[in-house]
Amino acid sequence: MSFDRRKFLKNSAAMAGGVGILSTLPFSYACNRHPGPNDQVRVALIGCRNMGWSNIREFIKQNDVQVVALCDIDDTILNNRAADLEKLAFDIDKPDYRKPELFADFRDVLDRRDIDAVIVATPDHWHALITIMACQSGKDVYVEKPMANSIHEADLMVKAGERYNSVIQVGQWQRSGPHWHDVMEYIGGGKIGKISQIDVWRYGGNKVPVQPDGPVPQGVDYDMWLGPARQRPFNPNRFHYNFRWFWDYAGGKMTDWGVHLLDMAIQAMDIHHPRQIQASGGKLFYPDDAMETPDTLTVNYQFKDLQVTWKNDFSQQANQTGMGHGLVFEGENGQMIASRNGWDVIPKTENGGPLMEAVEHQPSTGKDLGLHIRNFLDSIKTRNRLCNCSAEIGRDVARVAHMGNISYRTGEALHWNPETERFAESSANNLLVPEYREPWKMPKL
Repeated sequence: MSFDRRKFLKNSAAMAGGVGILSTLPFSYACNRHPGPNDQVRVALIGCRNMGWSNIREFIKQNDVQVVALCDIDDTILNNRAADLEKLAFDIDKPDYRKPELFADFRDVLDRRDIDAVIVATPDHWHALITIMACQSGKDVYVEKPMANSIHEADLMVKAGERYNSVIQVGQWQRSGPHWHDVMEYIGGGKIGKISQIDVWRYGGNKVPVQPDGPVPQGVDYDMWLGPARQRPFNPNRFHYNFRWFWDYAGGKMTDWGVHLLDMAIQAMDIHHPRQIQASGGKLFYPDDAMETPDTLTVNYQFKDLQVTWKNDFSQQANQTGMGHGLVFEGENGQMIASRNGWDVIPKTENGGPLMEAVEHQPSTGKDLGLHIRNFLDSIKTRNRLCNCSAEIGRDVARVAHMGNISYRTGEALHWNPETERFAESSANNLLVPEYREPWKMPKL
């Protein structure tokens, strides 16, 4: 008896939101072949704008990658990216380049048995569903940051990777950056002494002027763009780049930049569960613009013997360091300042003399993203799920970032219980799990 897998996927998606569907199949059916050391890795991109394009440019530069499919809900972006990719392949002299197939529905991509891995570069509210469905269909996943748009979704993504033995790499590419590795090694060496405070920041931002609702642009599948998010009329402010300033789809500057930078604090200090989270701020600089997320936000995270403070501020481009983003590790003996541009160490003084040796500026190589993608490909071939930014790592920092946003939205100081994985505050627990729009449903794993 023949089995129409595509029909099964579509029918199941209508009933279950397109997730949980392959869990009823034999595991061997759900699995694709896994590329060996000398095999090509066949890749599909889902979400072709901004970071999707940045990612696929690095993937195609790898000798062992074939880009077999592109997918986007916007026909204009999809066709333009196909042309851009062909030009790039010509420019880098990729002799085995073949034009990828183009898709509007990601489920058609997941249905392909000749795809080994997918890149999920959609708006944040889609990350969880597509990643979980990709795992269920036997594929490995490179998913953009933040890993998910809620704490619960991030937990489910970890479970999906474990259950289906999928390699999941989260796009926090600083985890693969050589100068960030040097930062971690230096901090671990203890030269700056005990660290009790880490300041993390991203300054700057643009106003989003209010615009009226309007018609859906030609060639855009707006219903698919919304997916599990609540039904709303089309508004250009909620579409493409600016989606990140609305709670339905993202978490503002905190989940845009915060996950990158807070991740470096988490890695350096091996911290995971803050005891208390206290946020303050609001729409203070642009009070009347279209954004829902705050343009000014300070979050204090209290760990056992460490305080981490996050700040974003649209009113200025840099803080007292002169940099728009970065981290300051405050140690007993000195201060380390680190950013995507590099790092240095400034000694503290006592009795007129330095307590340690200064470290002049150590620049970045600028190759972090390419190395991150290479690590993902190598992990696919070795079946090493502990890649540089595994699902577990991505989950931990996404959780911390969302905690800050939840404290801001509830107006409460929050207390997290790592054993129950819930807050002591009921109002905060109400924001752990998002509501999905029918017919999409929250996965159950």
